[in-house]
Amino acid sequence: MNDDQILCHQCGKDLEMKFIELKDFVFCSTSCFEKFRNSMSRRDFFKRYGDSYSPDEQHWVPKYSNDYVKMCGYCPARVSEACRTDLDVSGVYHDDLEESSSIHWCCHALFVLSASLSDGTVPYDTALRVQKHAEDLARKAGLKGVTPVIVSNAFADLARNFEYKELPEHQPQVKTLGMSHAAACLLCNPDFARQCEVQVEKEFQLVDTAKKEIHGLWCSHTVQSLAEMLIDRENGVELIRKIIPVAEQVAGKKAHPGVITSDLFIALGRCVSAGRVTGSNGALK
Repeated sequence: MNDDQILCHQCGKDLEMKFIELKDFVFCSTSCFEKFRNSMSRRDFFKRYGDSYSPDEQHWVPKYSNDYVKMCGYCPARVSEACRTDLDVSGVYHDDLEESSSIHWCCHALFVLSASLSDGTVPYDTALRVQKHAEDLARKAGLKGVTPVIVSNAFADLARNFEYKELPEHQPQVKTLGMSHAAACLLCNPDFARQCEVQVEKEFQLVDTAKKEIHGLWCSHTVQSLAEMLIDRENGVELIRKIIPVAEQVAGKKAHPGVITSDLFIALGRCVSAGRVTGSNGALK
């Protein structure tokens, strides 16, 4: 290798254009990045490399990215394993939903929308309705795209029926997810990421309020999603009190040790598909 070459740490490819950096390592693609991340436990990965998501003099990353990735590092092992097992099926519709989008979407926002479809109990057209409403909210807020906060609020706005019912499941065929959860914030467009950052700051201020309503075991990322639904919403606490038991029953039916991302968004999707939409019930500023 000559001095000008930069090789992918995972596959050895010569990197001539944009690449993903992680401390002293570089990767040619999200695929190689994910292979490296999956070569160890999530806990070990975030212990070793979590500080790569903190801004420093050399690079800018969105505020709280470090907090988000570290959540997986201290997640109870049995919840983390359930989440990891569910990861690929949760992202099956990620690329299809990207095709139907009319504006830019954060990778994580597309993932949770896809996750709502992951057991086949939520109709695809429900996801398309949520997608359209999320894009309308993003445009109204003057954003460059749909953030996780926006899509959580789109689900919350459209949710109407909070009665849990056992439904026949039809899990889609698993395929490799084309995004990298761990690399997404590192690759995000800075202008869009700064808009997301403003919303996430509000979200973190409401996490304790969301936690007070939870009495079982929940993945930290799902608690963040509940906090997102509280932003600028007058009836926010009342709303998440209705959502929480539905998500816990979805998790229980799947024998999950706690509520993971797919459980919450399947529950939200069911709450949307089960009720008739009459308009927004929340104001997102």
